[in-house]
Amino acid sequence: MEINKYEVFLDFNFKELTYKGNEKIYCKLAQGEKLQLDAVGLMIKSVKVDGKNVSFTHEKGKVLIDTHDVEDVVEVEFEGKVKERGLVGIYKAPYDGNYIISTQFESSHAREFIPCVDHPAYKANFKISVKVDKDLDVISNMPVERIYDAENGKKVVEFKETPRMSTYLLYLGIGKFEEIRDKLDDIDIIVATVPGKISKGKFALDVAKRTIDFYNNYFGIKYQLPKEHLIAVPEFAFGAMENWGAITFRETALLADENSSFAQKRGVASVVAHELAHQWFGNLVTMKWWDDLWLNESFATFMSYKAVDALFPNWDFWAKFLMDETSGAMFRDSLFTTHPIETHVETPEEAEQIFDDISYGKGASILRMIEAYIGKEAFQKGIQYYLQKYKFSNATGSDFWTSLEVGSGQPVSEIVKDWITKDGYPLIQVTVEDKRIKLTQERFALTNGTPRVYTIPITLEVNGKKSTFLMKDQTATIDIGEDVKSLKLNIDRTGFYRVMYGDVSLFFESNPNHLERWGLLDDYYNMLMAGKVDYKTYENVVRSLMSDDNYLVVDEIRGELFGLWSVNTSKYTLIHELLELQTPHWASKKDENSRRIYGNLLKTYAYVDNKFALGLAVAFEGYDRLDPNIKEAVATAYAIAYGEEAYDELLKKYRSEKFDEEKIRLLNAMLSFREPYLVVNTLSLGLTGEIKRQDTARILPLVARNPYTRFAVWKWLETYMDYLRSVYEGTAILGRSLRGAIPYLGVSVKEVEEYFSSRKFSDIQVEIDTALEILRVLRRLA
Repeated sequence: MEINKYEVFLDFNFKELTYKGNEKIYCKLAQGEKLQLDAVGLMIKSVKVDGKNVSFTHEKGKVLIDTHDVEDVVEVEFEGKVKERGLVGIYKAPYDGNYIISTQFESSHAREFIPCVDHPAYKANFKISVKVDKDLDVISNMPVERIYDAENGKKVVEFKETPRMSTYLLYLGIGKFEEIRDKLDDIDIIVATVPGKISKGKFALDVAKRTIDFYNNYFGIKYQLPKEHLIAVPEFAFGAMENWGAITFRETALLADENSSFAQKRGVASVVAHELAHQWFGNLVTMKWWDDLWLNESFATFMSYKAVDALFPNWDFWAKFLMDETSGAMFRDSLFTTHPIETHVETPEEAEQIFDDISYGKGASILRMIEAYIGKEAFQKGIQYYLQKYKFSNATGSDFWTSLEVGSGQPVSEIVKDWITKDGYPLIQVTVEDKRIKLTQERFALTNGTPRVYTIPITLEVNGKKSTFLMKDQTATIDIGEDVKSLKLNIDRTGFYRVMYGDVSLFFESNPNHLERWGLLDDYYNMLMAGKVDYKTYENVVRSLMSDDNYLVVDEIRGELFGLWSVNTSKYTLIHELLELQTPHWASKKDENSRRIYGNLLKTYAYVDNKFALGLAVAFEGYDRLDPNIKEAVATAYAIAYGEEAYDELLKKYRSEKFDEEKIRLLNAMLSFREPYLVVNTLSLGLTGEIKRQDTARILPLVARNPYTRFAVWKWLETYMDYLRSVYEGTAILGRSLRGAIPYLGVSVKEVEEYFSSRKFSDIQVEIDTALEILRVLRRLA
C-alpha cells in the first residue's frame, strides 16, 4: 500500500469542542489488498471510492474498506470530539478561563484526529483546510495559503501542502495567539503564545534562528520548510514535540527573558535546539518503525548539546550533558528492567514506554563516544551522507551506522554493535602491578544482570601520555615500560563505562579535569548503591573533593549527599559538613553556572537545616527583587521556617503569577513543608486545576524526597491513582514520575511496595517494575 496525499477539510465548533471532517486519501493498493485505516474515537459517516459509496466496518480502531485495487481517491466523511481531560490526540488546553485546541500525535495518536494510516513509514503529503469562527487563529505545519469567508460568521483557513512526512508530525492549533517573528534567509521563524505571554518569547526566537543556521551548515542541507513555528501550549504533557514546521512546547520549555534563572534559559536553549535537530533527524529522515526510536531521540539529544555549546561557549554545556544525560542513562541501564538501545517494539503502546533515558541519554552518550573515537570531521561527514541519501524517506539503525562507516572509513558497525544490541555497560577494575596495568571488565548492575563482555573503546592517560585501544576480552594487560605514577581512564568522560581504581591516588596524580572528577564521584556513588564499595571508601572519595572549586563537582557531591540524606536523615549527615564548607564560597561569584549552584546549595541547606532555613527565610520579604537563581531557595526556606503561617502567602503568590517559571518555583517550595497536611493541600491543587494537568504527576518525585511527609503523600497518591492514570492515558508519563517517587515513598512506607507489587498497570508496568527495583537498592542503603 502507498499513500500519496491526504486532503483534509475540518469544520470546528470551538465552543462545543466538536468537528466535522471530510478527507480525500490519494492511495495505491497492491493487487488483492484492502485499504485499512486507523481511527480511534471518531465516528465514520461514509466512505466513497472514486465518488461512489462503498461499505466499510469500523471496529477496534480499524476502518476496513470494502474495495480492492484502488489507484485513485478514497473519500471519508467523519466526526470527532476534542478531549477535555487527556493530553494526547486533539485536546483542550485551558488557560486563565480560556482555552486553545492543540494536538499531540506521537507515537500513535493521529488516528484520534483523522482516519489515516498511522504508521511512521507511511509518509504522505498533507493539505489541511480548517473552518473556524472568524475571531480565532489557526496554526498548522505549513504557512497559510489563503483565508476566505464562509457562512455563519466563519472563515476557512487553507494551508499550503506539506512535504512528504509521517502522520505523527502533523499539527493543528486553534485559539487566540500572539506572535513575534524573525527571518533567516527566506525562512519565517515565529514564536507563538496565548495572549499576554509573548514578552518572554524573544530569547527562544533568537536561539531558534541561530540554531537553524548552525544546523544548515552542519548537516549540509538547508531547513526544508518556508516557516518554523515555536508554540507555547498552556497544557502540554511532554517537554516539547517536533511537529514539522510547528513545534509545540510546554511554556517553561520555551519562555525565558533577562529575569529568568540561568537554569531556565539553559533549559529553553536545550529544548529548542533538540526539537530543531528533529526537523532533519526524525522529520526529514524518519525511522521505519519505533524499534529505532533512538535514531530520532539520541541524535536530537546529542546534536542539541553540540548546537548550544557552539552558541554559548561559556556555558560549559558538555558538563550539563554528563549530569543530565549520561548519568541518568547509566543509572537506568544498571537496572534489571533496562533494555537495549535498539529494542523490538510490537505495538505503539510499547513504544510509549521506551521514551526513556536509554533512547535519549544512553544513545546520545554512545554517539559522543563514537565521535570521540572516529573524530569530529568523519562523524559530520557520515551524518551528511545519511541525511542526503534518505531525505523525505525512512531509514533504520543499520543505515545510520553504515553511513558513519562511509564518512569515516572505519568499522563503526563492529564497534557499536555491543552498545546498541546489548543492554547494560561495563565496570572496569584497574590495578597496577609493577610497570603493568591490568584491566578487568564486568557488567555493572545495581541488582542483577546477565554477565556480558563488551567491546570497549578505552581512552586512558598514563604518566601524562594519552592513548586509546579497543578492549575486546574480559581482561587486558598493558605494559608501559616504566613505573606508573599517574593514571586515569575515560578521558573527558566520553566513554559509557565506569572505572574502579585499585589505588585512587593515582587518579588524583593525573591532574583530572572537572569532567573526570565528576565521573569519579558518579562512579563511586553508584558503586556504593550496588554494594561494590563500602560507605567508608565512598566517603574517602567525596572528602578528597569536598573543597573542590568547580561548580560541576560541588553540585554532584551536593546531589549525592542529599539523596543519601533523603534515604536516612540520621545516618547520612556528611551533607551538613559540605554545605557549611561550600555555601559561603559561592555567595560572591557572578558567572551563571556559579549563581545556579549557589541557589542549589542554599535550597539544600534550608531543606536539611531548620536553623539555616529560618535565617534565609527573612529574604522572602523582598522576593520579587531577588536574583532569580536563588528565589526557589528563599521560598523553600520560608515554607520550612514558618509552616502554616507561610502557606497562605505562598498560595496567594502562586495564584497571582502569570508565568509558569515562577509558579513552578513556588509550587516546589510548597512541597517542602514539614507539615504533612500542608503538602497534601498543595498536591490537591492538581484536582481543582490550579496545578496544571501537565505538572500534577511531574511533582511526585520531588515531593517523595521530603522525608517528613511521605505517609501522607502516599495516602494521597493511593486515593487519586485512578484519576492520575486517566489524565496521562496514552502516555508513559505517569510511569516515569512514579519511577522517581515510589523508591523514596517506599523506603519509609511499607504499603507502597505491597500496593504496586500486587497490582498490574499494563501501560506503565515497565516503569513500576523499575521503581520497585530502585526501592530495593535504597532499602539496602537505609
